[in-house]
Amino acid sequence: MIKNPVQKAGIYLLIGDLCMDVFMQVSEYPSEGGDGSVQRIHQHAGGSAANTAMALAKLGGNPALLTHTGLDNWSQQLLPILESAGVNTGRIAGEEHEPTGLTFLVVSEAAERTMFTYRGANRCLHPDEITSDLLAGVEMLHISAYACLKAPQSEAVLKAVDFASKYQVGISLDVGVEPAHQARELLLQLLPKLTLIILGEAEARVITNSKSVEEAIATLLDSGVQMIGLKLGKDGCRLVTNGQDLLIPGFAIEAVDTTGAGDSFCAGIIHGLTHGWDLEMTGRLANAMGALATTHWGAGEMLPSMKEIRAFLSERNALMNDPVIHQILEQLDVSNESR
Repeated sequence: MIKNPVQKAGIYLLIGDLCMDVFMQVSEYPSEGGDGSVQRIHQHAGGSAANTAMALAKLGGNPALLTHTGLDNWSQQLLPILESAGVNTGRIAGEEHEPTGLTFLVVSEAAERTMFTYRGANRCLHPDEITSDLLAGVEMLHISAYACLKAPQSEAVLKAVDFASKYQVGISLDVGVEPAHQARELLLQLLPKLTLIILGEAEARVITNSKSVEEAIATLLDSGVQMIGLKLGKDGCRLVTNGQDLLIPGFAIEAVDTTGAGDSFCAGIIHGLTHGWDLEMTGRLANAMGALATTHWGAGEMLPSMKEIRAFLSERNALMNDPVIHQILEQLDVSNESR
């Protein structure tokens, strides 16, 4: 069982990046030093934590994002997008001498993206900004592991986790490929305090220095992690606690762009966990949100709305007559009514 179950759900604090994402669709990648043509170009809000915050808001939650931006045109475009989506931006500070984070994403015809990010002002979050009042009423502190790459932002993460642990606030960590390699030692410090860790099989092996996924899972649980959300891409996910181990299949869907799928998946897991759902329901919602995210170009404001999620699940329920999906739809109706 997960410790400290949350009764009243919907208030979240997220630490991580806010970036402007510039997408370029290509038919093929040129060799190094070569030329390539771009078929389409799109611009959307992005950054892992910002994406998850917007997805949580679309589920009816009340997320606040804690990061920095530059005092530039990018931030002037991004902040209204977050606010319109329902994200509290009151804790986002402006940096005079650093630009807003910027990401260039090259997306292939197979919908896979290659990403180049300049994190800019995001890295400037300082531990002095982390105070206990930040966590008042918060049900889950969610951290993107990219915030663990460089001080002072990484030091702010450690302080926030200490406060959350002290005040019995749930803590979730989303681990990407780069942080698993470059911030491994810091991530190991966080493991004993985590309610939830979300990561892929490769990241799990890297963090735990394990030769197999099963060894990695055992190591994570032994370290004190209460729940593991293992992302399996189109195959769905595996949710593991000390008492349960569920393999939950994904949804077949025609993907356009996989950007933000993992961030949307995180929001589904967090929503289910903080609303007291069982693992099967939680994993099915997360899989649906991850799959739906791939049907749009871009993440951020393009991530699936509550209406889209309900329509997608209703269609699947009509085809499958699935009691789990039916139960999810009932609970989403309750969340929507209480918003």
